[in-house]
Formats: sequence, structure tokens, C-alpha cells
Amino acid sequence: MAKISVIVPVYRVEQYIEKCVNSILSQTLADIEVILVDDGSLDNCVKICDTFANKDSRVKVLHKKNEGLSAARNTGLTLAESEYISFVDSDDYLAEDMLELLYNNMIKYSADISICGLYDCYEDKKIPQYAKNELLIVDNKEALRLALEGEKFSVNAVNKLYKKNLFDKISFPEGKLSEDAFTIPKILAKAEKIVFDSSPKYYYVHRGQSITTSNFKRNDFNVVEAYSEILEFVKENFKDLTKQAEFRLLWSYTYVFDKMILSKDFYITDDYKKTLCILRANTLKMLRNHFFSLKRKVAMLTLCISPNLYRVLLKYEKNKFMKLNY
Repeated sequence: MAKISVIVPVYRVEQYIEKCVNSILSQTLADIEVILVDDGSLDNCVKICDTFANKDSRVKVLHKKNEGLSAARNTGLTLAESEYISFVDSDDYLAEDMLELLYNNMIKYSADISICGLYDCYEDKKIPQYAKNELLIVDNKEALRLALEGEKFSVNAVNKLYKKNLFDKISFPEGKLSEDAFTIPKILAKAEKIVFDSSPKYYYVHRGQSITTSNFKRNDFNVVEAYSEILEFVKENFKDLTKQAEFRLLWSYTYVFDKMILSKDFYITDDYKKTLCILRANTLKMLRNHFFSLKRKVAMLTLCISPNLYRVLLKYEKNKFMKLNY
């Protein structure tokens, strides 16, 4: 049995998938199985995945109808045979020693989850999510706190190694966007010990330079739904982390509002009006919450003065106000 099952959902990524899979197969920890879940791709991904499977016995391919990222990951979990699992997005890639580092730390510290740092990769630059060298061994409450604050690591499913049994009664929500925000906080809460090594080993590829690369969609509000659910979960199980959960919920409203107001086909809708009212009503709370950056606080004051000025400011700053790390 392989030490690690690596689950890769695949959908319309023919220009990225080869680099992604090659980075997994060239890992210094070679005792792995790679599960490519083709989620109904209509491009050349089908052929590319089958070619990998024919060349390397460690690769398994499942072709299925398109049901979304969550369904693909859940399918991968049912196929995984290893005690440890890792998720990789098909447009990202790994440093050659990422899995070895995660696995060694998992074993050394008897952890349930092992996490490494990552690079946010844009067209012309790579930025480490957390620039300091740090090794932390924490319990579930501390790991959840760190993930909600999002400075050292976040609720992304990727850049982590998990004991598979953590997912026995938890799955990714099918038909939803922001699936990581629904799922990973609860996985962290279920673990007893988590190890974090800040060495950036995962390359998280952003396709484009700003959130304007995709227009607002109604189901972008799934992220608000997710963090509303997590806020209630935190209040029930980790009351001391309420401020962090409130921060993340308010952050989710700014994420949706920014996508909305920066969309190419933007126009004023009831969703826009409701979200604007919520943000304005919570501006004072955001100003008092030290997890929000100074730039975000300035932006919220600007929004109270003029949404048009806020939009101009966002266009100028683009990615600097917020990182899409849900």
C-alpha cells in the first residue's frame, strides 16, 4: 500500500495538468498513488490523464460526469487506499520534496495533519504566504485560530497532508463554491495535533492578476454561507475564537462585494444593496477588529463615503487589499 494518496480533480486544465502531475510523480517520496479524477473535461485532459496512467503504475484515472470540485474530491477519497491523503489542484504544482517534508513531520510529531507553506504564484512573481521560517506543533483550537486568521496558513485544502480517517464523517459540500471554507475548519477541529512547517513547498497558481478575472456569480455567496456556518460551529465548540470567526465572515462579505463591484458587467442589484448595507452596518466592528489590515479599514471608510470612490480605489489596488485564500 502506498504511503500517500494524492487526489487531483481535473477539469479543463490542459495547459496546466502536465506540469502539475509531473511535479507529483517526481516527488522525493516516491511511495505514492496519484488519483486523477477527470470531472467531465471536454478538452485534452482526458487523453493526458490516460497517458500518465499508461506510463506510471502509480497513477489511477477515473472519468466521470461533471459535478464540480467537491464531488471530484469526494470521489477521490472513496478511491484512496493510503492512510494519508493530500489534495492538489490541477493548475498548481509542488516542490519536489513537499510530500517528504509533510510525511516526515507527520511521523516525527505524531500529528494528524501536516501543513507546509505555499507560494501565491502570479504571472510575474511568486509571493510566500508567510515569509518567516517557523515550525509549530499545535492542538486543534490553535490550528483553527491560525487558519481563520489566515496569516500563516489558511483553510485551503491544499498544502496539507491528512490522516484519511479525519474525513470518515466529513465530506466536501457538493454543488457549492468555497468548498474548503465549509470543510477544512471542521477537519482541523477534529484533529488532535497539527504540525506546521512554514517552508513554502506548494505553488498556488492564480490565473490572472486580480479578482476581476471572473465576474460575480450568484453562488459566490456560498462563501458567506460557509463562514456563517463556521461562526456558529465556533460559537458552539470554540467560543474563544468567536472574534476570528466574525472576522472571516465579514471578510467573506468584502470578498463577494469586491467581486460584484469589479465585475465587467456590474450594475446595481438587490444583492449589491443588501451587501453594501451589511458592510456599512459592520464598519465600526471591522475597524475594531485587529485582524483586518489597515488598508482594508481605510477601504471600508471609503465605502461609507462613496461606493464609486471605493470601486476606483479597488481597481487601483487590485490584489493588494485581499488575498483569495478561503
